Amino acid sequence: MLLNIYHSCLRHLLRSAVIGYVFWITPSYAEDMGESPVAEVGQSANSEPVASYNREQSTLKNDAYKQFIKLQVSLAAGTKNSLGLSSYEQAHAHYCALAGESRDPDAQFAMGWFYSMGKGVEVNHDIAARFFSLAAIQGHRDAREWLDKEPGNAELAVLPACMHKQGNSAAEVLFRKRGPIYQLVKKHAPVYGVDVDFAMAVIAVESGFNPKATSRKKAQGLMQLLPDTQARFHVKDAYDPEQNIKGGLSYLRWLITYFKGDVELVAAAYNAGENAVLRHQGIPPYPETRDYVKRIARYYKKKHHEIKQRSAMQQAEMVPADS
Repeated sequence: MLLNIYHSCLRHLLRSAVIGYVFWITPSYAEDMGESPVAEVGQSANSEPVASYNREQSTLKNDAYKQFIKLQVSLAAGTKNSLGLSSYEQAHAHYCALAGESRDPDAQFAMGWFYSMGKGVEVNHDIAARFFSLAAIQGHRDAREWLDKEPGNAELAVLPACMHKQGNSAAEVLFRKRGPIYQLVKKHAPVYGVDVDFAMAVIAVESGFNPKATSRKKAQGLMQLLPDTQARFHVKDAYDPEQNIKGGLSYLRWLITYFKGDVELVAAAYNAGENAVLRHQGIPPYPETRDYVKRIARYYKKKHHEIKQRSAMQQAEMVPADS
C-alpha cells in the first residue's frame, strides 16, 4: 500500500517535467540509435536551407545532451543531480552562463525551455523564441521544433545580463560540468608547465570527462593514455583521475617542448603520435587527427603555448604520476 502511494506521488511530481520536454527526449534518443538529425529536418521543397549542427558522438556531447533531461527529472522529484543544482533558479543561472560563454546550442535550448515554461524565471515567450532561434541557427533540431510552436517574437527579446558577460576561460566553462576534475587540473597543470585551459580541452575531447573511458586501441582514462604512454610516464593506474592527469600533463609538457609550443602540432601529436607528425612534416592527413585538432581549437584558442623555463620542467619531471 505504501509503495503504491509512493509511486503515485512520484508520478505526480514528474508529470510537469515530462510533459514539458517529451518532444525533446524522443529525437535525442533517435540520434543515439543512429538516425541522422539532418535527414528529418528541412526536407520540404518550400523550406529554406539551415546550417546543420552535427552533434559529436562523444561522451561529452552525449552527456550534455541528456544532462538537461536528467536535471529536470531530479528537480521535479527533489533528488540529487550531477550538477549539484537544487532549484530551477540555479539551473537557469548555470545554463545562462554556459550559453553566454560557450554559445553551446544545448545550453541555448535549455534557456529557451526555462522562459517558455516559466521555470526559474517568469514566462517570456519573446526571450524563449530568441534562445530557440540561437540554437536553431546552429542546427539544433529540437530548438527548431520548439521555435515553430513558440508564440513569442525573437526580435523583441532583451536577453538576460549573464549573456553579455565575457572573459571566462574555456577551462572555467568546462569546470561547470566537471568541477572535481577541473580542481585536479588546476592543481597540477602549473607544476608541469601546461596551461590549464589546454589540459581541460584535451580531457574534454579525449574522454568527455569520463575517468573510466576506454578506446578500441586500449587508451584509458581521462586523458586516454595508451599502455606505452602509461609506462613512459610512470602511470600505474590509468583509471585513477589524478594519476591519469599527471601522466597526461607529463606527455603534453614533453610535446609542447618538442614542438616548440605549436598548439596544432602538439594536439596532432597527442592524437596520432609525434612520429606521425614528424613523418608528414605537419598535421597528418588522417581525418580523425584533423578533426581532433579542430575540436581542441574550439576550447583552446591560442596558437602558441608558452614554453616554461627548463628548471620548472625539471621540477615536474621529478614528480612521478603515481605519487
